[in-house]
Amino acid sequence: MDWQNIPLRLIIGNLISFSSSLFLIASCIIRDPKKVFVLQTLENIVLSVSSFVLGSYAGISTLLIAAVKNALVAAGKFTFGLMIVFCVVLTVVGLWINNRGLIGLIPIFATVSLTVCNYYTKDILAIKWSLLANIAMWSVYGFLIYDFALGTMQIITGIITYISIRRTEKAIREAKNNKNNSKI
Repeated sequence: MDWQNIPLRLIIGNLISFSSSLFLIASCIIRDPKKVFVLQTLENIVLSVSSFVLGSYAGISTLLIAAVKNALVAAGKFTFGLMIVFCVVLTVVGLWINNRGLIGLIPIFATVSLTVCNYYTKDILAIKWSLLANIAMWSVYGFLIYDFALGTMQIITGIITYISIRRTEKAIREAKNNKNNSKI
């Protein structure tokens, strides 16, 4: 493969990025927090390959570290101490490897903020809202590094996530109403 052929790199990177988005979309639809983080682990791994192809090294480092973090969250082993360690490692490694200037700070900030949310958010609605904020940051980042598949799929995923949030909120309200009505 000719790595100097920029258009080919863009096509390959975007195809890989598109495939990673399918894991993210699935994670935003389901309501089981553990499965959300398993799917996001897979999404991070595939997206890191796309970042490599597109030459965004800060993206690679933050995505691979996030994959490990998501696996720990899914396994129920993500502690306060690990949250601090991951935030520090994400920041230090991301800044050290950053080859995109201010643009390279977006995946660092997005992943650190989601790491904090992963520790503090436990209910599915809070998890989905934190995902939506993260999706917005990654969408901007995708367009800025010419990963149009990532940017576009993040927007689509954001819309799907927002719809999922509204449906989950409605289901929670209905469950509460049914519970209150059964007490009467």
